[in-house]
Amino acid sequence: MNRRENRADNPSIPVHTLTDRTNLGLEIHRIDEITSAEARTFGVHRDDHCILLFQQTGSSAMMVDFREVSFVDCVAFCVLPGQVHHSTKWTNVSGWFLAIDLASIDEPYRVVFEEYRLHAVPVAVDFQTAQMLDKSVALLLETIEFQKELPFQSQVLRSLIQVCVGTFATIFQQHKQENVQVSSRPVSICGAFKSLAIKNYKSIKSPAAYAAMLNITASYLNEVVKGVTGFSVTYWIQQEVILEAKRLLCYTNLTVKEIAFELGYEDSAYFSRLFYKVTQDTPLTFRKQYRK
Repeated sequence: MNRRENRADNPSIPVHTLTDRTNLGLEIHRIDEITSAEARTFGVHRDDHCILLFQQTGSSAMMVDFREVSFVDCVAFCVLPGQVHHSTKWTNVSGWFLAIDLASIDEPYRVVFEEYRLHAVPVAVDFQTAQMLDKSVALLLETIEFQKELPFQSQVLRSLIQVCVGTFATIFQQHKQENVQVSSRPVSICGAFKSLAIKNYKSIKSPAAYAAMLNITASYLNEVVKGVTGFSVTYWIQQEVILEAKRLLCYTNLTVKEIAFELGYEDSAYFSRLFYKVTQDTPLTFRKQYRK
């Protein structure tokens, strides 16, 4: 694949906004109606909303934050706001695509999706769950397209949204319980820290600040995170910074100085040294290599 073709000419990575397409906070498509060529026209982008994918048959793949994710047969997957992604493969695919505003998702389900992001993989969906999800999404789409104003229509629509979203959350949560390390206080603290880092890495880079947000000491947070993951708190903060730096280097024409400022560094030389320390490449070398 020629990555240069996917690079945005805009000064920033394109953000697809759900309100530009609908005022419902929700958009649904059968993905077998989207051809491979059409999928590629979306290009490299972020979304300001959550994407829920339910592939029933076929084979496809997409790049999500420099990681290729492959989908085979019946699986569910989630892309959260801010993640840079684009389609790379689309073969005999059928299923559903849901774009949904996070504000439309009940809090318990949002928590599941945020935790899923930390270990996101396509999750196989069993036959019975797949049938239920297919019928639920189809009914939700039919309700959206039913234009008559009826009593309690908005309440019914919201309830159907939660049924569909809740089914996705159940699939992800069950996978986590079966495949991810059994929850404990250290694991919970580590997960809470990573979620905070994902949201705040541009403005907060101090381990002590994250510890304060979690009402624990900095030394205990570092001990816990290192014990669970093998790496320090500073390492994980830097990983979020460098991931966003890579996105901006590859998919925008921002200068290194502009990227450093975007990521909260007034000293671009310090940012460049940090980038080299983490990646063993200078920012410009990384940009040149990735755009070949």
